[in-house]
Amino acid sequence: MISAGTRLIEIAFPLEQVSLDSVHEKNVRHGHISTLHIWPARRPLAACRAALVATLLPDPGDAGERKEIYRRLAGEVVETIKTEARGGRAVDRRKRETRGGILHWGREGDADLDWFRTRIREAHGGRAPKVLDPFAGGGAIPLEAMRLGCEATAIDINPVAWFILKCTLDYPRQLAGRTLPLPDFVRSDRDFMEAFLKARGFKGKALARQLEKHGLVTDGGEFELALIDHDPPPDVDLFAADLAWQVRAWGRRVLARVRAALAYRYPTFAEFQALAPGGRPFEGRPLVLLEPDADGETDVGPLNEGFDAVYLKDPRNPRWVAKPTVAYLWARTVRCKSCRATVPLLKTRWLCKKDNKRVLLTMTPSADGTGVVFGVEAGAPQARGNAAQRREDDKRLGAGTMSRSGARCPCCPTIMTMEDIRLEGRAGRLGAAMTAVVVDGPKGKEYRLPQEEELRAAEVSPDELDTLYADVPCGLPTEPTPRQGPGAARAFSVENYGLDQWAKLFTDRQRVTQCAIIRAIIDTRSEMVAMHGSNIADAIAGFLLKDPLILYMKNP
Repeated sequence: MISAGTRLIEIAFPLEQVSLDSVHEKNVRHGHISTLHIWPARRPLAACRAALVATLLPDPGDAGERKEIYRRLAGEVVETIKTEARGGRAVDRRKRETRGGILHWGREGDADLDWFRTRIREAHGGRAPKVLDPFAGGGAIPLEAMRLGCEATAIDINPVAWFILKCTLDYPRQLAGRTLPLPDFVRSDRDFMEAFLKARGFKGKALARQLEKHGLVTDGGEFELALIDHDPPPDVDLFAADLAWQVRAWGRRVLARVRAALAYRYPTFAEFQALAPGGRPFEGRPLVLLEPDADGETDVGPLNEGFDAVYLKDPRNPRWVAKPTVAYLWARTVRCKSCRATVPLLKTRWLCKKDNKRVLLTMTPSADGTGVVFGVEAGAPQARGNAAQRREDDKRLGAGTMSRSGARCPCCPTIMTMEDIRLEGRAGRLGAAMTAVVVDGPKGKEYRLPQEEELRAAEVSPDELDTLYADVPCGLPTEPTPRQGPGAARAFSVENYGLDQWAKLFTDRQRVTQCAIIRAIIDTRSEMVAMHGSNIADAIAGFLLKDPLILYMKNP
């Protein structure tokens, strides 16, 4: 006989279903709270939801009823066969997944969730149970407790975790179901308003009519035809938006300010090329730097003014193509203790290693022996043989300078041991070098060497940094990184290399970028306060923050 105090989790638990849905959730990116901030050891929502239900509900004492509860919770496991292309041939792959239940990502709004809320309240005398998480971290457990109708209290000593909890639990609860007018500046943004109106159910002619009504004329594109026009009732406020759309709207304001402030720090180049193969051969031309306007935007149109519309319509004809920068790749450097050459500290030289794209960073000693000359090799060769042999060959082909024994100098046979590198770091003699630039091309990411303008744009003087951070609360993040101690060196050992302040973890341009983002959010928040008040401004600004420094921002 099972006592009345026995909980469901003490008798049985659908471990396989929970595991399958938790693994699936790890691959979800769009809309998941894990994208709010990268938090170590974040617990899957599916596992937290299942554990809470099984803990809060008492065991019914009947195997059939228990099975029905777990069927509603976790569904059943089914096996599917999916055909995948591998090595140029189709391969059938068996996959186990769940069907039904409320654990799988996207099924949180199922009617079974209301059934569990009711059962949980009944099990606790008709009242919402209280759930306490004293080490809440990323907030998965209290979030799921609130979803199940519980009164959740979340605590964490880490200030970053506290801030995540505010954005995960507190702000959405305060503003749930509440709409606010969109700011004026975004109402003239056609891309934003089109996406916003589509989300509200407008489509086809009704969407085109609303865009035209508000001066956002279409570009002549075809809209999806609607059987019924979706015009709003007369009493509907067309520009009322919930918290999510407010964050999107004000986020565009922040991005516009940051883009205008940092355009000169992130130059954009145009390359002369054809968009499709099959055209006549043409002579390559040097990259052309595109000058940004006052808003930080660049336009490749003037470079193509010499080509008529018929010429540009054919993708085989070469033209100037803008290629915005996606990322700058850097390597820390150290001086060789023997030949005094600058040695880049690289574990691998692979820039991209896919079946259809293999790009390798080449590295040869310079003529004067003071360092190395980088190059980019597209279409790096792939060895023949089985998978293990190809992996070993790729490892050898893309080997960098770093290994467990230390760093090998490319200009002489000397090996700098790890202790040598730590001593150089503590003496402040570690440097940094830009190795390659990743740009957005017509067919995806491309890799090239940095241009002189990009190297100059990355240089920032200490006086300029001090001036930029003068108006930022708390200034540069010069707080010390964790010192050596029990467990500290293992968890965060950069202090051994002279990186004894948080600011030293970033390049100078990264510090400038952080400053620009902070200042843009501060300025934008002032507009939010004037429009919505301080409390709502704090909530919207909270979702825009990417730097904990802003936590010290003072209310105006």
